[in-house]
Amino acid sequence: MPFPPFDASPLSEEELDELDAFLMEDRGDDDGMMLDAVDGYLHAVAIGPTTLMPSQWLPGIWGRADAQGMMPSGASLAQVNRILELVLRHYNSILADLEGMPREVMPRWSIRLFQGHEYDDAENWAWGFVQGVNLCRADWQPLLDTEVGRGWFRAIGLLGEDDYGPEQYVLTRTPAQRADLALEIPEAVLRMHAHWLPHRRHIHEEAVARGRRQRVGRNDACPCGSGRKYKRCCGAAADA
Repeated sequence: MPFPPFDASPLSEEELDELDAFLMEDRGDDDGMMLDAVDGYLHAVAIGPTTLMPSQWLPGIWGRADAQGMMPSGASLAQVNRILELVLRHYNSILADLEGMPREVMPRWSIRLFQGHEYDDAENWAWGFVQGVNLCRADWQPLLDTEVGRGWFRAIGLLGEDDYGPEQYVLTRTPAQRADLALEIPEAVLRMHAHWLPHRRHIHEEAVARGRRQRVGRNDACPCGSGRKYKRCCGAAADA
C-alpha cells in the first residue's frame, strides 16, 4: 500500500482527537500505544542516529513486532488510509518543528489533576520515547554511555524506563516531582537532536553520493552541471 504524499501540516485538535479515539479502540492489540506514547515514540524516531523507514516504526504503534504488522488491525481500508495519513503527518510536523528556525519541540502529553492542582503527566510520552530508542538502541548507546548523554536522557529514563535505577522511585513518587521532570524534556530532546544531526546528515550525504555513483556513468556528464565528465569532476573526488 503506498504511503500518503509528504505533508507536514500540523494536525488540528479535531484530527488529534480522531487519532486518539482510534488508538483507544480495543482491536485486540494489547500493546498498542496511546496518543501521548505515539508522540514520544515519534520524537525518538525523528531525532535518533539512524534514519528509520515507516515500515520499521509503524508496527510498534499498533503493538506489532515486525513490518508484517505495519497496518492497524480491525479497520477498513479507508480507515487505515486515514489513520496512516494522520500518523505520518504528525511525524512530518515533528520533523518540521525540529528543522525550523528556531528549532522547537512541542510534546503532547497529558495533564493530571491531583488534589486540586494540574500537573504535566509525561510518563506515557517518556515510555513511548524509550520504545523509539529501543528500535536502534545499539546506535543510541554511544551517547547514552557518556555523562552528558545520560544527563539529557535522565528525565525521560526516570519517567519512561521500567527500571532506571535505585533513585527512580524516590525521584518520581509525587505528581509534582514527575511534572518537574517533564519540564526538562523539551530542552533535552533539542540537545539530543543537535548531537545526532551531523551524524544523520553525514549518513544522508553518503547515501546520496552512493546513489549518484550507481546512476551516473563515469563518462556521463557530471550531474553538478560543470559540463565535465563525471570521472573528471565529482567522480574524481568520490574516488579519491
